Amino acid sequence: MEFSQEKMRRYREKVKNMFYHAYDSYLTHAYPLDELKPISCSGMDTWGSFSLTLVDALDTLVIMGNDTEFRRAAELVLSSIDVDANVNVSVFETNIRVVGGLLTAHMLSGRVKRMALEPGWPCSGPLLRLAERVAQKLLPAFNTDTGMPYGTVNLKYGVHRFETPITCTAGVGTFLLEFGTLSRLTGNPHFERIALRALNALWKARSSLGLVGNHINIQSGAWTATDAGIGAGVDSYFEYLAKSAILFQKPELMRQFNEFVSAIDQWVRKEDWFMWVTMTKGQVSLPIFQSLEAFWPGVLALVGDVDSATRILLSYQQILKQYGFLPEFYNIPNQEAVHKRSGYPLRPEFAESLMYLYRSTEDPQFLQLAAEMVEAIEHSSRTECGYATIVNVKDHTIEDRMESFFLAETTKYLYLIFDPENFIHNDGETAREVETPNGKCIVEAGGYIFNTEAHPLDPGMIYCCSAKKHKDAAMIQQFEDNIDLVQMLGLGEDADLLRGDLLNDLTDLPSETLELLSGQNHNGGAYSSRHSFEDDDIGFEIDEGSGHGAPAGRSSSADETSREDDDYGEGDGQRKGTNGIGVDAAKQLIPPPVQPSVGPTKRNNAELDQQVKAILAEAILRAGDKKKPNPGGSGSDKKPTEKLAKTLVQALNSMMDEWNGLVGATKQLDRLSLGTVWSSDADESYGADLVAPCNGCCRRLDAVTQSTSLRRMLSAMYGKHIYPKLGIRFYLGPICMERDKPPVRAAND
Repeated sequence: MEFSQEKMRRYREKVKNMFYHAYDSYLTHAYPLDELKPISCSGMDTWGSFSLTLVDALDTLVIMGNDTEFRRAAELVLSSIDVDANVNVSVFETNIRVVGGLLTAHMLSGRVKRMALEPGWPCSGPLLRLAERVAQKLLPAFNTDTGMPYGTVNLKYGVHRFETPITCTAGVGTFLLEFGTLSRLTGNPHFERIALRALNALWKARSSLGLVGNHINIQSGAWTATDAGIGAGVDSYFEYLAKSAILFQKPELMRQFNEFVSAIDQWVRKEDWFMWVTMTKGQVSLPIFQSLEAFWPGVLALVGDVDSATRILLSYQQILKQYGFLPEFYNIPNQEAVHKRSGYPLRPEFAESLMYLYRSTEDPQFLQLAAEMVEAIEHSSRTECGYATIVNVKDHTIEDRMESFFLAETTKYLYLIFDPENFIHNDGETAREVETPNGKCIVEAGGYIFNTEAHPLDPGMIYCCSAKKHKDAAMIQQFEDNIDLVQMLGLGEDADLLRGDLLNDLTDLPSETLELLSGQNHNGGAYSSRHSFEDDDIGFEIDEGSGHGAPAGRSSSADETSREDDDYGEGDGQRKGTNGIGVDAAKQLIPPPVQPSVGPTKRNNAELDQQVKAILAEAILRAGDKKKPNPGGSGSDKKPTEKLAKTLVQALNSMMDEWNGLVGATKQLDRLSLGTVWSSDADESYGADLVAPCNGCCRRLDAVTQSTSLRRMLSAMYGKHIYPKLGIRFYLGPICMERDKPPVRAAND
């Protein structure tokens, strides 16, 4: 199967025309409302009157190269969004579409020609501040006993006192990409902490089979819908585990994702289809495929399981041959679309997986499937004013709605499939250096991670603005300033100083690490590796004093916290978990960050030895205390602490033995003068081992001798550290051809 470059170009232009037909129609007939009604050529509000389609489409404009329209649209967004409106919004949808869309627009604005950027970009900017303000309005939803959020919040008054506590799984676990990015760009750690707390609560609620249900009570943590699968209500939770692990370098999240994959393969997957099963027994409860499940092959391809992803995606061809589209629900045993759930609202998941698999394999069959998808949408969904939702895939009847994700996701993924040279696909070959409050940073180097609304996040910018970058730079500078190669090799006057410096490092450990030695976390509870990421304090990654703290003006004004009626706010009758939660209540959600403790930089060896021994003694003592019967419990938590203490003692003893052996082996170097070494070297005829000795002091380039890397390293050691201390002038020697004679200067020296 061939797919020529000309055909690629033609479909790329076709997708771009689709986007602009829908985008222009929205601006003409629907703006500033949320969505376009493509049959009646009008608009409607759906998710909170954010001009949602425009926000969702901002980054697609940049990806398609329209800088002029992006500048104009960004100004419209900044001037029109009212974050204080008295309107109820979906916490989940507002996060992935509005917060995510604004964050990406902020990041990509650096690529836009003639775009005015603040001096602190990408760590500051108007679009970033707007994203933070919107996210702050969502925080009251997280003020629950479990940390899992309510599904709906009022932008002005918070959570209604009678708001249902039932939320879908995806509505709990789909925040870390946006909130983590926001925390690291602004320096405000609360967002990431809150998202991690919700994720942790969800992880703990999984069943003994390793599965999660569909809906949960966010106050009690009890499951109210126990069907387990990978489709609607659950999908993006799994997606965010994998993507957050990659974007923020959190191995614990990838471990959780892999455990879910194993459980899903065992209980949910039937050949290359995925059913719905009971989360406690694994029995099939609903043999249904949902079109939202088509995201799964893309996530598997992202984490490297391309073979499995390919098999799963190609199984969808059966449905496409039947109907041309993937229906919302498809009965697998009956092989037909489910009545009243047979629509196709222009969803992007199939195109998303096609993009990941084509990028992974460059197999033209995925291009062909993408081309067929473009033709099907153009044929059955196009109207005079946009593209309409397919009501029934059996007869391709349409209804008067075009959701914002058609411009944010569907057209974007299709365009990127046919545009292999797009900057989004950058593999690090190109990048840009920018000056930030954290120093110079490399951005736009690729590796973008898409949120579930297809808004790409730049990992370089996230790292650049984080406190971790600032600390890494300081650590590297400190290392460069203090390194002494002669001392490291034991050639100095006092090799024992190095041992003291190494022991000094123990005093620079964070307080959490020192507390870990005694078997306790910083909250006083028993440490558990099973849920260790809960204790991954964000203070180590985002320092509120790192130099680019969160912008001022976070506090809500008095009129925001005033109650419009008795159903909102934090009145006298409010009870946690039952009554309304005001906007300002979010400020009390998270305690101040735990700052790492920093010990003195210079101590004598005896004092340091005492410190180390004291730490280990305390750990062993506490481990011994754990063995004593606990009047209030079984004392079952003694083994982890005891094992940890023993392991630390053994590791330290082993390290000290190795250190003493190394010092002993290098001590003899102190007794040798350079003259002795040179005399010894002169007695050995290294040249006899060469195939063809060179003239004078030169070596042939093809001679069998030490590696070039080793010689360069030795040259640097002697030239920069050993010779200067002995007052010897050093010149870098030549590399000669076979019959060349050495230069006079080299021969004389």
